[in-house]
Amino acid sequence: MLRRRPVGLACLGMLAGAASRVPGALAQGRYPDRPVKLVVPYAAGTATDLAARQLAGALGDVLGHRPVVENRGGAGGIVGAEAVARSAPDGYTLLFAGSQTHAINVSLYRTLPYDPVADFTPVARLASQPMVLVVPASLPARSVGELVALARARPGQLNYASSGIGTTAHLSGSALSKQAGIDITHVPYSSGGQLFAELLAGQTSMMFYPWQPLKPHVDGGRLRVLATAGPSRPAWLPDVPTMQEQGFPDFVMTSWFGIFGPAGMPADRVDVFADAVRRSLESPEIIAGFAAAGTDPFFAAPAAFMPFIAAEIERYRKVVADSGARVE
Repeated sequence: MLRRRPVGLACLGMLAGAASRVPGALAQGRYPDRPVKLVVPYAAGTATDLAARQLAGALGDVLGHRPVVENRGGAGGIVGAEAVARSAPDGYTLLFAGSQTHAINVSLYRTLPYDPVADFTPVARLASQPMVLVVPASLPARSVGELVALARARPGQLNYASSGIGTTAHLSGSALSKQAGIDITHVPYSSGGQLFAELLAGQTSMMFYPWQPLKPHVDGGRLRVLATAGPSRPAWLPDVPTMQEQGFPDFVMTSWFGIFGPAGMPADRVDVFADAVRRSLESPEIIAGFAAAGTDPFFAAPAAFMPFIAAEIERYRKVVADSGARVE
């Protein structure tokens, strides 16, 4: 069990010195000389897994060795994240994770077997995935305003679905309840099949979720999109207004992805892999593939990624506290 250490900017400062750029490492062929293992702390077929596999192909073209994606799901990403934190910091075992493992869990879990800052080396932020608010086609609401009015007219009768306590879907619904001042009930599901079956049947009233699994049901007319929850309209849903545009100026709920190594990963290897990520995200195939999945490429090198993580940890402290979510 890893000893948990305080999370804060002091840790980020120490890591910043370790992540200075050393140009030319890739050209000199020092790293990698074999495939890197890219651990995804969720099951195959999840949004994180799909993004990791898309990126792995492009990284293989840049690095000369395609990373091997390994799924190590469990406990909200904790199992896979802890495994990488415990691994050798040689740059050959990396974590493909993001907001859940490195911003939300530290406030959600009473004890966490890793420190999201001190036990990792941030390598690169690579994408953002705004939540999309949908309702069943049978629900008489065609805007967020109409949805809020309906909830106020039926206090305690509307509910919202999520894939579990403390997930971004749960926290998004909780944020809507708090910011709109409405009484809606959280319904967490452990089965994605049941979640969608009951949402499509109108047994749940609404859900914030990534776009890719929603799209077939929206195209088929069984779900209606009311809003996206990013800071601006995404290119893949340009006609759908954001939550901010519909009267919620502080409402931004996105999942984000990044790559992390264990603490102490050599600076030159951080540099090589970060640059490979940057180059991969410029690939037309990645741009198109991410757009189809409702994901926006967003590269940030370690120096910018570190303070972003610190800010997200602090932002989610309030979001999690407001939701009342807690996992022992």
